[in-house]
Amino acid sequence: MTWLRIVITLSFIAYLIYLSDFALAASIRPKTIKPVPKAENFTLYIVIPVLNEEQVIGQTLLSLLAEIRKLPTNIAPWIVTVNDDSDDQSQAIITALQADHPNILPFDRPPEEAHQGKGDVLNYAVNVIQHLPNGNPDHTILGILDADSKISAADLTKVIDYFTAHPDIAMLQGSVKIYNDDHWLTRMQDFEFVGVNSALQQVRETYGEGIASGNGQFVTLSMALANPWGKGLLEDLEFTLRAWLKGYKTAFSDDIVVAQSGVDKMRPLIRQRVRWCQGSMQCWRYLPALWRSKQINRFQKFDTTLWLVLPVLSTLIPITNIIALIIQVYNYLHGPAGWISPALVVILLLSFAICMAIGLEYHENMAKITPVSYHHALWLSVLYQAYLVLLIPVPYIALGRQILHMTKWDKTEHASAPETASQSHIWPVK
Repeated sequence: MTWLRIVITLSFIAYLIYLSDFALAASIRPKTIKPVPKAENFTLYIVIPVLNEEQVIGQTLLSLLAEIRKLPTNIAPWIVTVNDDSDDQSQAIITALQADHPNILPFDRPPEEAHQGKGDVLNYAVNVIQHLPNGNPDHTILGILDADSKISAADLTKVIDYFTAHPDIAMLQGSVKIYNDDHWLTRMQDFEFVGVNSALQQVRETYGEGIASGNGQFVTLSMALANPWGKGLLEDLEFTLRAWLKGYKTAFSDDIVVAQSGVDKMRPLIRQRVRWCQGSMQCWRYLPALWRSKQINRFQKFDTTLWLVLPVLSTLIPITNIIALIIQVYNYLHGPAGWISPALVVILLLSFAICMAIGLEYHENMAKITPVSYHHALWLSVLYQAYLVLLIPVPYIALGRQILHMTKWDKTEHASAPETASQSHIWPVK
């Protein structure tokens, strides 16, 4: 059947591209961020969107407060929380903490403007910050953190050192680590972020430019003012594409690590990934301008196009892989004695090679955080294939939602902070 050969060929090509990406990543030795010889003065606003985050926001703020006290004197830190009309105790917890910590700046969005997505919340924060007493907009950095995030003073200092050493960079994305990795599902997300995502970002940083990926992105105030976030479901990717088209340079560094909680239940995880997948489909409209642009290099154009169309290809690849496997097993069982399908051997070898490559990336990236053995990393990469099987419905649901114009922004449900299941007993609320 011609159509079957075509889709199986596409699946095979996707495997090769995937393996090529990780082969490139394995050849890269990411650079560490070195302290600058002369520290320049910067204002740092850590911006936290808040929507029903009473389970985590208190512990997150306490952790951030402890870290910003350790920052060098050339950095003036502030924590900006933007309450998006929460109906739980989130704002009460923030207010109780702000009474003793004036460098927390809490803001409430009007109810009639709320619940329009993360992009709208970030634009609201930018509008507020631009009216605060600031110096040079290029020396005013906005760090976008989720309400369940943790980041060290050392890494915040590296952020400022990076912007000092690279004044041409307007956005810096750090790597993401999952801290509640005591559950199989969250452990797989940790492997995904530290192993897969960081590896792909390292390739982009080497051959093109880094892409903002939600949590842990740091942008100059001047860029945020000139390049507002959009209303797309994947506002960080849309933000990056629009920045490139306007001539801004973006970067990635795995020397900066932001820790967050993973999603520990299957249904919320599927909902999160559907939003991400549908959001990438919404960004297709930028592809013509991307390819026409003379300031965006060919690797960026090819890489971005590939990862934007991948969600739709993902609706075909699982089916073709299953069909191909069934056909090869059938031929093996009904063929001549001792006959082994070359295609089946190739599929198995490619799959194992990808597992080895991803495992190596996770092993190397974890060396800076909490070292793990390569054998353990390889075992996680094998388990990761089962995790991907669970996500097979994602592109189908996303494609259906996009066709039906279902574009409501659903936030990710954050797991409780590990220190406590609830902070209401720590910060009494009225």
